[in-house]
Amino acid sequence: MQFFFASVCDRLAQGLQSNRRMKKIINRPKLTVFALSWFLNVISFAQDNGFDIFYSGQQLSRSKINFQKIDSKAKAGIFPAYDQNLRITSTHLPDTFLSKRSNVPLLRNENAGIWKKVGRAELFIGGAELFGITVLMLSPREVTGWSPDWTQDAWRNVKRSLSTPPVWDDDDWQLNYIGHPVAGSYYYNSLRSQNASIFHSFLFATAQSFIWEYFIEATAEKPSIQDLIITPIAGAILGESAHRLTMNMRRNGFNFFEKVFVIIFNPLFVLNNGFGPRFNPVRQNEAF
Repeated sequence: MQFFFASVCDRLAQGLQSNRRMKKIINRPKLTVFALSWFLNVISFAQDNGFDIFYSGQQLSRSKINFQKIDSKAKAGIFPAYDQNLRITSTHLPDTFLSKRSNVPLLRNENAGIWKKVGRAELFIGGAELFGITVLMLSPREVTGWSPDWTQDAWRNVKRSLSTPPVWDDDDWQLNYIGHPVAGSYYYNSLRSQNASIFHSFLFATAQSFIWEYFIEATAEKPSIQDLIITPIAGAILGESAHRLTMNMRRNGFNFFEKVFVIIFNPLFVLNNGFGPRFNPVRQNEAF
């Protein structure tokens, strides 16, 4: 009996140690993802406030009507509009009275149906996934951990993946907790950069993660638990941050450094909308 209780306690201690170790592995990269997302949102918030202050200041300074110069005395039988003594100051209505987006071109497919947006997004993401699996096929086996003859067993591996639950993989944390969130943000923004909703963009990222794990990468290994969770969730957080920051930059046209930022963090916006005047405002007095 004492041996039984000792073995049980020993197993519980080992389980606690493994859970603590697992939490340390998970929490460290998650902090990186949330720190980057927080940084992007702070920049976006600062840009929003700065633009609103400039906007309201312009409205107050350029939209004043001098009512003291209006002579409201109308002679009997004469309509005031035809009285030569009636002086009304001409009022200039600046474009700041209009909506902030009134002079901003629409995004590509902004008013299109959701399935048209999904079709265009899948065209880019599907091509990128095929490119990705090709890169993995050509990568050293020490990196992927795949068996040398995996091509012969690809179909059997896919059927096995669909019939068995996903597993906890042992890939490097840089791949699981940086590479997959970045890929998820690309999935997300392939739809969001066409002005799709946050909900639809998240569903698309989730579906693409499922397709990758169960039909592409499953040709060589079982689907990964952390990849199925982290790719859409962390990807949506990073993707929405990058999208909002891109929209703020887009208001007055992109300068050179903003273009570099968008190309790195939101390349699907570039593929969908580019930097040209058709889908973006033209930057005034651009130095680059």
